[in-house]
Amino acid sequence: AVLASKLLKFDDEKPATFFIGRRYSRHAAVLAAWARKWGVLPVARPGLAGGSGGVDAGRGGGGVNVGVLHNIVVMCQRAGFFFNDVSVQPREALHMHEAALDSAIARYGNDHRNVAACHG
Repeated sequence: AVLASKLLKFDDEKPATFFIGRRYSRHAAVLAAWARKWGVLPVARPGLAGGSGGVDAGRGGGGVNVGVLHNIVVMCQRAGFFFNDVSVQPREALHMHEAALDSAIARYGNDHRNVAACHG
């Protein structure tokens, strides 16, 4: 929750907040990687980022605290904005936005407005 609140202070239109993105975006990337390793998020998604079509969907968020999934959504979205708009690392941005989308689907299901918001 602390990491999510820190990343919420990052604003890609305010250079004074860029240090927040620099400091915390890598932490969000590590968290997303661990969430995939723990089975909270899918390991691969077909059609995105060169996915092979073989998907290990993990538990799809089953049994995971919904607050944790929400925090992953927030952190990965903010980190994605940082990587895309500030540090110009589109591959990292894509991975972060995919993790945010996967977390939102695990948290809310496919047909929810928060999932649509992750699509941009």
